[in-house]
Amino acid sequence: MEELLNKLKLIHKVNLVFYLAIVLVLMLIFTFMVTSSYTLKTLEKNHNEYNQVNHYESMINKNLKSLDHLTIENSLSLNHSYETQSDEIYKEITNNLEMLRKHPFFNGAKESMEIISRIQKRLIGYKNITDSLENEVKESFEDGMYAVSALTTTSNIIFKELNDLNAQIGNISQARTEELSKVIESRRKLVIFFVLLMFIFMFFINRMVVKSILQQLEFLKTGINSFFDFLSRKRKNVIHMSYKADDEISHIGKLIDSNMYIAEELLSQEREETLIIERKVKEATKEITELNDELEDTQREIIFTLGAIAEERSKETGNHVKRVAEYSYMLARMYGMSAEEALLLKNASPMHDIGKIGIPDRILNKPGRFTDKEFEVMKAHAEIGHEMLKHSHRSIFEVASIVAYEHHEKYNGTGYPRGIKGEEIHIYGRITAVADVFDALGSDRVYKKAWSIEKIVKLFKEERGEHFDPVLIDLFLDNLDKFLETKERIDSMDDSTSLSKYIEDFEKVE
Repeated sequence: MEELLNKLKLIHKVNLVFYLAIVLVLMLIFTFMVTSSYTLKTLEKNHNEYNQVNHYESMINKNLKSLDHLTIENSLSLNHSYETQSDEIYKEITNNLEMLRKHPFFNGAKESMEIISRIQKRLIGYKNITDSLENEVKESFEDGMYAVSALTTTSNIIFKELNDLNAQIGNISQARTEELSKVIESRRKLVIFFVLLMFIFMFFINRMVVKSILQQLEFLKTGINSFFDFLSRKRKNVIHMSYKADDEISHIGKLIDSNMYIAEELLSQEREETLIIERKVKEATKEITELNDELEDTQREIIFTLGAIAEERSKETGNHVKRVAEYSYMLARMYGMSAEEALLLKNASPMHDIGKIGIPDRILNKPGRFTDKEFEVMKAHAEIGHEMLKHSHRSIFEVASIVAYEHHEKYNGTGYPRGIKGEEIHIYGRITAVADVFDALGSDRVYKKAWSIEKIVKLFKEERGEHFDPVLIDLFLDNLDKFLETKERIDSMDDSTSLSKYIEDFEKVE
């Protein structure tokens, strides 16, 4: 029977599937963050290159206007420093054009390169006109006027070419920015898809493994029961088990069956040995029950871990999900919810902000106030979280889906994402809203400092019946000291406390 017990322990290897899946999900998220960072750097590089070429183009425009003015001025009155000044300006314009022509910003931009080449050619003709303008004016007023007209025409053409080049610069920059934005969006969607796919994969693997184990254990149970009936003299013969499969449970069944054959022959002489076998089989059954409990704990730990990942991305305190879970449980019990249902809400509430996984870091961790457009993107995390969780029929995921979807709805109907009001909002969403806002206001965030408890209480009184359910606010404020004690207890925990240890404490409620 010692060998039997050792084989039963092999079932623990099932957990390896879940651990590997969690690691894979974390790797996918990490890869997305790294690639997004690289793409953002590329976007910044494109912006810097745009500023550089825009500067060169502006300098050319400015210097060309200066050269125009200087040339006309020299044609009307002698300017001894004209030649030196015009050569310097012409040289600077030529250098800027050459910098534009060689700049990596225009790689592959054939039309822009053609414009730059035309400007360079026209600038040579422009220089020839400016060099001869003074002599043309002195020799003949009419020839001078023709030269000035030619100079003006050439200058206007160059300015038009520069305007066309400026438009091309803007178009190139916009096209590259849009392309990089599409890359970031596609990668974000890909990561969300793979995370959901892995979540579904874990769920079905767990379901298949548990179902297979339970089926074979039921068969094993039938044989063992018949053996104990034989021991208690309720039947004359043992129902022997026959296994065709070649897995661990089948090997265990075959081993038990072979032992039952031996026990059947030696029963009359070795009753004490039979009692020992019975005790050890009970221990094995207890270990199998503990395994099923461990599988359920693994599911709960996955939920808490994903909730913690969402909070970690937004740079918020790691204790946030713990405190929200505790507050939700306490408020649910005060509201009159059963211990079982309140515990279910407590276990699911860490997933209230799981949708933040799909929000870009530049918005999620922005230290200042959001723009209207950024806030619309941020509000999408409620629907993202709902979409991630709604497909499961397990009660804990159904509750988590409701919490993620409705914890930003307001009692007066001005919340999001659906703008529902009053008791249209599920009680899970109303409870989590109070717990989440209380902890968010009382904690330091990247965009604000923690509020004092007096300021929070004042806000809750003002928002009673507006943002929050008035019944829940009354319960909360009447028991404020208990919530503050809970906050102090969680904040005093050792940061090294494992998730597994904290999840175990979920069950230890009065």
